[in-house]
Amino acid sequence: MKARPLIIDSPSLQSLRQRYLSATFTLIFWTIWIFLWTPLLTLLGWLLGLDLVYIEMIELKGHRAIIADFGLFLICVGIIGGILGIWAAYNFFRFKDLERRAAIRPVNNPQLAAFFKVDPQTLARQQNTQCLSVSFDSLGNIVASKPIEPAAHQTGNP
Repeated sequence: MKARPLIIDSPSLQSLRQRYLSATFTLIFWTIWIFLWTPLLTLLGWLLGLDLVYIEMIELKGHRAIIADFGLFLICVGIIGGILGIWAAYNFFRFKDLERRAAIRPVNNPQLAAFFKVDPQTLARQQNTQCLSVSFDSLGNIVASKPIEPAAHQTGNP
């Protein structure tokens, strides 16, 4: 027999009044829980020097300089956002009728063999090898390939 859970969690079976009451109690108890952490947060703030920030910003009116610079900050953000918006609109109108996100066609084995300049039988043998050592020349052409034993590969011995 399947054991039933001890907590019945079916909010869809609750009335609207019960859901609001549950949400209200949740808010109240989360508020109490956060309020219980205030002594520790106060100690942490004191250790980090936040009382000095209060003295500098509030009592000595240091926040006025920040408020004065905030306008310049908003102007800079507006200019940068406007430039970005113009650039986005330019790209939209320039590329709106072009679909450049086409999928790349898969490469088949004859194309792969032709690209690396190997015969298809060698390519098939290389594809079926579990561990393979491939040597390239300075132009990126395959010079040699040899299978490696998996046990030797795991220990780091070639």
